[in-house]
Amino acid sequence: MAKIHITKVLTRNFMADFVSRFQNLIGSNLTYYERMINKGIDDIENEISLSDVKIKWYRYEISQLTNGAMVIIFYGETI
Repeated sequence: MAKIHITKVLTRNFMADFVSRFQNLIGSNLTYYERMINKGIDDIENEISLSDVKIKWYRYEISQLTNGAMVIIFYGETI
């Protein structure tokens, strides 16, 4: 068994961030950030599927960095 981890850092788009701030004011879903998180998770899953590694367990950790940037950390253990 070996440990595995992948880190993806995603940055914001100024225009999309402006729209998200407006959506936040009116209580709407922040769809830009939802898409940003989903894209990061999809990128990680594609990377894992290409490596043909069998994973025993895994976790995602999503943390905000500065000004709309975020980091997605995938970690776990292989079989």
